[in-house]
Amino acid sequence: MRWKKAKSKSVPERQEAEIVQLTEPDAYMPDPQLRVTSLSLLGTRKSQQDWLEYGTLSSGQFAAVLCDGVGGLNGGERAAACACAGFLEECETAIQQGQAPDLTRIARRLDTRVIGLTDVDGMPLDGGSTLVAVLGRGSSFRWVTVGDSRLGLFRDGQLIWLNRLHNYRLELDEALSEGAISQAEYQAELPRSAALLSYLGCGELRYIDVQNIQLVPGDLLLLCSDGLPGLLTGLELSRLLAQLTPKLNNLTELLSPYLNQTRTGLDNTSAIFIRYQ
Repeated sequence: MRWKKAKSKSVPERQEAEIVQLTEPDAYMPDPQLRVTSLSLLGTRKSQQDWLEYGTLSSGQFAAVLCDGVGGLNGGERAAACACAGFLEECETAIQQGQAPDLTRIARRLDTRVIGLTDVDGMPLDGGSTLVAVLGRGSSFRWVTVGDSRLGLFRDGQLIWLNRLHNYRLELDEALSEGAISQAEYQAELPRSAALLSYLGCGELRYIDVQNIQLVPGDLLLLCSDGLPGLLTGLELSRLLAQLTPKLNNLTELLSPYLNQTRTGLDNTSAIFIRYQ
């Protein structure tokens, strides 16, 4: 299997965003209908806790996975690396057993893997990671997400986010729609709305989203950590995607103007771009 992954790199703390690591190889073609490329940026953080991999499985299916280590927990980098590699391993195991990979089951197994990580003293690492992954061939894909990393579909000039963000706001929205809380209570809780409720390593995953998607020629799938929406507004990201060439070879050129701006507190940013042609 050919694969590409984001690597970890530690640097002194900086106050300005800069291109510390940008992985943009010539677009990989797992089959004649797909073209894939990726990027990974450190931002203003001290280390990279995003991990991504993609390639062709032994079954001939294309797989792509991106994981973001959960901030505030120890071992986010290790948790993301474990989940990222584990996703492909679990897919291959199912294939070798003559089964179709069960993405819900795989997410739960990855949760167990991350929970089992230990430090040098054998103590629980207490790490966590998000998950966004796709698996398919040609125009037919299946996807899975856990946490607040994103899966987007760019079609006919419009970017649509396909997955829910598994954070406290999701619970608040559900409670408000059901009449369980008032609008005033909803507004009072919004400052805490970004807190994750479901991520690999939390145990007993509360939310796992799995769906099928059928692509049409010209579609572009975007897997990304939450750092990308932090770097570009929705309109800026849509404009960037609209300007990507069919070969996806002008990504650096399009992204550079945003990276040259002085920004503080910029998160790790990683993304995988998959064009169906």
